[in-house]
Amino acid sequence: MAPQTRSLPANATQASPAIGGMRRPANGWWLAVAFRPLFFAAALQGAAAVPLWIWIYTAGVAEVAGLPAMTWHAHEMVFGFLPPIMAGYLLSATPNWSGRLPTAGRPLALLVGLWLAGRLVPLVAPLPLTVAVDAAFPLAVSALLIREMRLGRSGQSRHGLMLFPALAVAALAHRLLGDDPAMAATMTRTGIAVAALLIAAVGGRLVPSLTRNALAGRGAERVPAPYGRFDIFVLLATSVALPAWVLAPDALFSAALLGAAGLFQFVRLLRWRGWLLRRGDILALHAGYAWLVVGLLLAALSALPHSGVPADSALHALTAGAIGSMTVAVMSRLASTRGPGGHAGQRLCTIAVLAVNAGALLRVAAPVAPEQYLSLLGTGAGLWSLAYLLFAAAQVSPLRASGAN
Repeated sequence: MAPQTRSLPANATQASPAIGGMRRPANGWWLAVAFRPLFFAAALQGAAAVPLWIWIYTAGVAEVAGLPAMTWHAHEMVFGFLPPIMAGYLLSATPNWSGRLPTAGRPLALLVGLWLAGRLVPLVAPLPLTVAVDAAFPLAVSALLIREMRLGRSGQSRHGLMLFPALAVAALAHRLLGDDPAMAATMTRTGIAVAALLIAAVGGRLVPSLTRNALAGRGAERVPAPYGRFDIFVLLATSVALPAWVLAPDALFSAALLGAAGLFQFVRLLRWRGWLLRRGDILALHAGYAWLVVGLLLAALSALPHSGVPADSALHALTAGAIGSMTVAVMSRLASTRGPGGHAGQRLCTIAVLAVNAGALLRVAAPVAPEQYLSLLGTGAGLWSLAYLLFAAAQVSPLRASGAN
């Protein structure tokens, strides 16, 4: 993997990969940029893991892959599902920061193989091998991102590059400390907090930028304000509130910090003027960011005595809601703008966005309605799986079209 350097187009955007490789043969196109195989793999894993968890939960299975069943579910959804999505986005975007060619071809195939081994080997291997294999993918990606961060151009935002290594450390600790329910829960919240901060940091630049371009393109007079001091203040407030939630989710000071961060994020979202949009793909990003606001506010309320808001609802507003809906929205936009998916693929992605938001709503509501808990849980899981299966189907449509030709 000797590094190669090449100047990138001046109009390359930080929000999407600079090199699409769309004129290559099908197999070269598939491994030309990191998001394609990594998004596809994560989508299939996410679609399968949630229904599997529903079966494990209802069947009363006590242990999976050497972990308590609940801990395994958290590990797979936070540290199995999330890293390839973050890696796919960040590794595809880093050429815009560093000026280097993207991770592609055989090195990319090796990364996908490491991730797949981390999902399968722990099911049958002893703990030492399980830890090594499970940690290989996030540590390898962290090494690549740290290299890009060191070699990147000054003045570029590197929030995601700094956050991914934190996710890798939390994934390793979660596997090692999985037998301790309290520590496992803390590490799970750590992974969720990293993802939420990534949404706040990267989404906080991406969403208003795309919104500004869309509104300006149709001559609108009112557009989102440029990134400024208020955005930095909100990001700092969120960066304080989420670690407090990780360490003391039931404390009153955590409730105060989370509530303040949620309100600041709500004002930030309003400043982006999403209600003026007519673009469904950008509205989907606003909806994903709105789930971050909801998750922070529900987490604040759940920490208050007698609020009646279950901590489970707050947690899944951040996971199924913010992470689930924002990942589908970002993946769909990136894949549709950087690949020849066609109208059929775009329609599948639109339905996927609707399904994942509906599924998140049901999952958040389930703990509030104990008498309908299992039915809401099952229906929400079905909608989640449908969303990611539709996204996966949309990604293979260019390959089907290539084969037909």
